[in-house]
Amino acid sequence: MSRFRPFLVAGQPVGFIRSDFAAKLADFGKAFRVSPKEVTLLGTEAGDEADDFDSRSLVMARACAALVAAGHLPRSRQELYPVIPKIDAEPLLQIDRAWVPSFGTIATGVHVNGFVATPEGPDLWIGIRARDRGVAPGKLDNMVAGGQPIGISLAENLIKEAAEEADVPAELAATALPAGAVSYIMEVENGLRRDVLYIYDLALPEDFKPRNTDGEAEGFVRWPAHRALRVVRETEEFKFNVAMVIIDFALRHGLIDGTEPRYTALLKGLRDWA
Repeated sequence: MSRFRPFLVAGQPVGFIRSDFAAKLADFGKAFRVSPKEVTLLGTEAGDEADDFDSRSLVMARACAALVAAGHLPRSRQELYPVIPKIDAEPLLQIDRAWVPSFGTIATGVHVNGFVATPEGPDLWIGIRARDRGVAPGKLDNMVAGGQPIGISLAENLIKEAAEEADVPAELAATALPAGAVSYIMEVENGLRRDVLYIYDLALPEDFKPRNTDGEAEGFVRWPAHRALRVVRETEEFKFNVAMVIIDFALRHGLIDGTEPRYTALLKGLRDWA
């Protein structure tokens, strides 16, 4: 983390900004105070800090629009995420999803293991991501997975994403059981990802077949969970964070047990920081 500086809002650390990007923010003095040790969101020409959710969000939106125009940030995805100092804290402002890694703020999402119980063990429905996706095109995915926008509950988001990504009726999606979370930190091309994925297990009837409705997936396959786990172990066909969700499912359902030499390391690694 030596190449990153803490990002402060209202005196609280909410993210980490890579030093090369921090140098670019120095040109936007009305929005940010940049020092060798940290970056602080401001909000007025006098250099004061914006003092409420709406004013902070407005300052950030205007600054980021200028950064996009200057070629320093990707275009907006028109989906707003909360900026929080820690999980379950009240948001201090909101930021477009596309800019989250650049500021290293916490992002959350929901991932659903759609499975069918069989005498031989669980089968998993696996999504195949569309080839035109900006992230992990053509990779294998959970049956349902999506980011967690501001202003919607996990349960509401699960039902929305299940309908859009796999055509799951709301009554069926509502039976999904919460199964904890996995978390990770990783440096990416445009910054830092600090993600928490809330996991749900959804038991599906034998005759259910998912159907994508929003263009995220080009199709689905139904595999024995053992096969999915083998693909995770031996290849990189799964989207990187989905592999974590598959491993977590395998641990919880006894497909990986204490005979696995890396059992404890896997348990610890799935919850790296949150």
